[in-house]
Amino acid sequence: MKRLDRILDKFEEYACFVLLMVMSFAILAQIVNRAFLGRPFPWGEELARYLMIWATFIGISAGVKMGSHIGVEALVALLPERMRLRFAVGTDVAILSFFVVMTFLSVQLVAGIKETGQLSPALRVPMWYAYTAIPVGFSLSCFRQLQLLLQKIGRLRAG
Repeated sequence: MKRLDRILDKFEEYACFVLLMVMSFAILAQIVNRAFLGRPFPWGEELARYLMIWATFIGISAGVKMGSHIGVEALVALLPERMRLRFAVGTDVAILSFFVVMTFLSVQLVAGIKETGQLSPALRVPMWYAYTAIPVGFSLSCFRQLQLLLQKIGRLRAG
């Protein structure tokens, strides 16, 4: 499990880095071509948009691992430690359930888009390539949320 965790850590880190770097380069190239050469290429903005979508959905998973998503903790902080941990386990179960449902629904969405054969306007690539970021991101998030849940259950049993 730890090996898979390290592999996913590196994947998330490098994928987001590469995606954001290529996106930045595409935007810079678009600006330079438009401002200095007077010949903007039509696919730069579209490419940047799809890369941002991919980086966002992969970043969701990294955020889950780090516990950096927003939450309301004012009332939970008033609970005793053991109750806080139980509440956190319940919250993790609810979040994991959400990620599982979203993964399932997004796979259906991508399958439906793939059936249409729709192409992107400028790049002329199948639209399902861009939409695949959704189930990939939610699948990674399922794994990360399951990791957090198992850690908290282990602490609950130990303490």
